[in-house]
Amino acid sequence: DPNVPWDVISQVRRSNRKTEIVKQLENDPRSASELSREMDIQRGTISNYIRDLRYMEPALVECLTPDQPHHRLYGLTEDGANIVKYL
Repeated sequence: DPNVPWDVISQVRRSNRKTEIVKQLENDPRSASELSREMDIQRGTISNYIRDLRYMEPALVECLTPDQPHHRLYGLTEDGANIVKYL
């Protein structure tokens, strides 16, 4: 399929943790703390991965509760949801 963003998929696949975060967010939004517990990775490290996934082009993850100062929930963007099956 020529519309598949293979460069983005390749970029995510290079990191097992980014791949796992995208897959974890496929079904339900989660906070960085929840992902940290589920993946057994420090919350600060998870936050860095989330930031990378939010600001890549196209963005794969978005903050669903940007007005909350704490326990923000993250979910996949439409682009993120469209690439999960290729990970």
